[in-house]
Amino acid sequence: MTSRERQDLLRGLTAAACAWALAAPAVAAERMATLALPAQPLNQALAELGRQARVDILVSAAVVGDRRAPPLRGRLTPSEALDRLLAGSGLEYQAVESGAYVVRARRGAPPEAEGPVALPELLVVGVRTQNVDQRRDPDDIQPYRVFERSTLRTAQALSADDFLQTWLTSNGDSRQSIPRPGRGIPPSRSNFAFRDSSAQEKTLVLVDGRRMPAIPNYNRLAQADVGPIPLAAIGRIETLASSSGALYGLGAVNGVVNLVLDRDYRGAEVAVTAGASKGGDGGYGRFDARLGYSTDDGNTAVMVRYGQKRFNGVAIGDRPEAYAPLDGSSLKVGQSYSRSPGNGITLFGVNGPFTVGGVSMSQTYIPADYDGSTPIETVLIQNAGKAAPGLAPAHSARPLSNDSRTDAVLINLRQKLWRGAEAYLDYIYLASLDTFPTATGAFYTTLTPGQGTAWMLSGSSPIELVAPTPFVLGTQSARMISRRFTGGLVFDLPARWRGGVDYAVGSVRANQVVDDMGYEALAWSTVASGVAPADGRPVPNPFGGQAGFLADLARYKAPWAGSDPHASSRLEDISVRASGPIARIGDRDLTLSLTAQQLWEAMPTFPPNRTNHLSSRTRSVFAELRAPLEGVLGVRGLELQAAARRQVGRILISEGSPAKPIEKSADLFLLGAKAEPRPGLILRASYAQGAQLPEPYLLTATTSLTTSGVIDPKRDPRQPVYAEGWFPIVWGAPADLRPDQTRTYSAGAVLTSPLIPRTRLSIDYTRIEGYDLMVTVQRGVDLYILNEDLYPGAVVRAPLTDSDRAKGYTGGRIIQVRDLNENTGSSLMQSVDMVAEHDLDLAGGRLGLSAALTWQPTLLNYIPPASTAYKRAPHGAPPKWRGAIGARWSSRRFAASATVRYVDADLAMALPDNTTIDLSLAFELPRAPGASETELRLGVRNLLDRWSDDDPLKRRLEATLIARF
Repeated sequence: MTSRERQDLLRGLTAAACAWALAAPAVAAERMATLALPAQPLNQALAELGRQARVDILVSAAVVGDRRAPPLRGRLTPSEALDRLLAGSGLEYQAVESGAYVVRARRGAPPEAEGPVALPELLVVGVRTQNVDQRRDPDDIQPYRVFERSTLRTAQALSADDFLQTWLTSNGDSRQSIPRPGRGIPPSRSNFAFRDSSAQEKTLVLVDGRRMPAIPNYNRLAQADVGPIPLAAIGRIETLASSSGALYGLGAVNGVVNLVLDRDYRGAEVAVTAGASKGGDGGYGRFDARLGYSTDDGNTAVMVRYGQKRFNGVAIGDRPEAYAPLDGSSLKVGQSYSRSPGNGITLFGVNGPFTVGGVSMSQTYIPADYDGSTPIETVLIQNAGKAAPGLAPAHSARPLSNDSRTDAVLINLRQKLWRGAEAYLDYIYLASLDTFPTATGAFYTTLTPGQGTAWMLSGSSPIELVAPTPFVLGTQSARMISRRFTGGLVFDLPARWRGGVDYAVGSVRANQVVDDMGYEALAWSTVASGVAPADGRPVPNPFGGQAGFLADLARYKAPWAGSDPHASSRLEDISVRASGPIARIGDRDLTLSLTAQQLWEAMPTFPPNRTNHLSSRTRSVFAELRAPLEGVLGVRGLELQAAARRQVGRILISEGSPAKPIEKSADLFLLGAKAEPRPGLILRASYAQGAQLPEPYLLTATTSLTTSGVIDPKRDPRQPVYAEGWFPIVWGAPADLRPDQTRTYSAGAVLTSPLIPRTRLSIDYTRIEGYDLMVTVQRGVDLYILNEDLYPGAVVRAPLTDSDRAKGYTGGRIIQVRDLNENTGSSLMQSVDMVAEHDLDLAGGRLGLSAALTWQPTLLNYIPPASTAYKRAPHGAPPKWRGAIGARWSSRRFAASATVRYVDADLAMALPDNTTIDLSLAFELPRAPGASETELRLGVRNLLDRWSDDDPLKRRLEATLIARF
């Protein structure tokens, strides 16, 4: 370890120690609820208690059996209600987290009373979700980060993406979740990228354990957008920042995010949020409404939820921090100017100074109000060494964030068919509309001293001219609608097994309208040469009056053709699942979960040809085994997890001509274990694999004719290759291209202490190795010819003839060159994640403290030499730190919280001081007996008013009013 790394590690451990002393999870005190439960079977009573008290109660049907519950009425906490319902039943409960309770056989009860503990959540009685994945736990073998409903509902966040930007420190994307051009299509889309900001396609996003339809983006299927889903509609977020292909299938290479929706079937709720920056601009709002109903016997339940978010855009003209005069010393020839230019024409020498009226200078400018009455030489000499100040008016409306609206409709119906069987229908509708002006770059051209319009300038260096007008100007709008419909059936099987079958179909429809005006290519040459075109348009003279120059230049504008405005994608997912015990080890079950799945994704068409289409159909078989081995090996708390998945993919892509299907497959495995060698200490370790099918468009090969001007080392040294004619070059994918592969090694410890109750500290090391990664090399014909022996098979030659041998040639004529993609890339990521949690009773309420810290010293991408492949992070890149500390004090009617977020990212858009602070208050308003409950929340985000390109709102105030009926 180098001295720098030791210093970084010491800094991280110090920060973790401070966080441990200050913080852990924001756990709210139990909320009292008005309950009315008739005498009924205990399993129905527990389900109804969960609905009325808005908590999760997890229990196996085998544990409850035929027990009955007494009637229960009154205003009680969930714990008080459970005490009464379970009195004398031989059962007990444990609060495993805020808002979640597990009911089990009382300690000392016969082993037969225990039921399976690792069933998928939809197979468990009393849970208000239809999550088809197992309920994951932070203390599990895999280092999951889990965020519960109580934390989500009190968070100052507009979406799951917004929430995870703060609290999920393994999130590689440090940008704020604010709609803005450049974030994606649409600009308001969600963005999840574990460990690496460019790994969006390697992070799988699920809703209730199922995939959502992907976004169609030109000729690829991008990560699904779940941004419109209201945070209030989510009951639980489970994340795993490591390879998890054996559990979740292809695509879960760097990690997975599972949003578990809340299915609260009784009551109604309306919430309204309004916020704005301190200057009154950048306003945003949120409206959420929920209505749920269930019959008294709990056999039928219906839930309808609607959510809307709105953002008002902020322009560069509203934020002086966003623009600055161009600095010619940092610009290069041909650079596309992404930052807004100053209000005037800036000139600078590219390779050295130039001369005006005998005065040498490297930079100068012409003011926007220059009218030609003063000799131009005088103006240029007066402003020598300076750049045009201020902001060009044409750029003032350039958006830092855009106008945006998202809508979400969630409908769920659940019906018990008979004892042990239940059917459900679920519908998700997500829509977004983003509109914004475009003002891209700046018009620029290169002048030659002493020629054309630059006749009065002298010198040997070319002169770059940057005008105060955008390179492209116009408006854009992006409309996207995502839908997913799911139907399923859950039922009892023999031997305490449960089964389920579901069918999901979804689609995305995107419509992008671009109305942009740009400059014709003729504009550059005309301004530089000073020669008028044949059509009679005048020469824009940058050294004359500026108003006339801009007016003449505008005559060279023309509409820019946009891409096909319509795009769509399709999804079809069929799954069959079963889970249950297969053996008994001591007093615990060895459980097995089995899944068979067929997933089909497609784009009916993609640019530039409407006949283009692609599709991908994969079939997989998955098994996960959980084995408690404490009774076999004698190691306290020992548990083994093993999973395997066989996935076969069939990809079809057609670009203007028929194509043959491409078959790809992957075998993925997971093996992990945890143990509790002493009370309060859990040790865990695992090995997992991940795989990613190449994008369909990367699996095709293209052929065209070419030749070369180099000398063929194996042929005539007196003539270039082109003397022997043309030959085909093939580029793209070979038939044997394999899926990208990753393997993850993780090891960690979870610490709790009886000396400090309700305290938890976890430290986990994660190492993700990528291998056999597909690389688009594009080395070019010349390199292969000159280095043929280094790349066997790349140069294909005709057989060597006797005539060739007589001339001393060692190779036949070149008949083909193959510049094909390769599985020669590799990558390495290492990180340490620390999470500290603690809560205590204080001043009549509950104080919850939490801290999370990620140290990521390594993020490398190895590529083969002599290729144009993109290198994501250089070797020896400095460590990156991300951390969050939170504190929340809550009583029955009041809560206050503070959150501090720290980001030390190697990104230009990172906050200059790397730290933001959010504060919030929440309190229940006084109400008459029997009246609806009303809650008011007040908050301030970015308290220190930090500026960055990705948080243009700066400090902002917001208020939320919630009414529950």
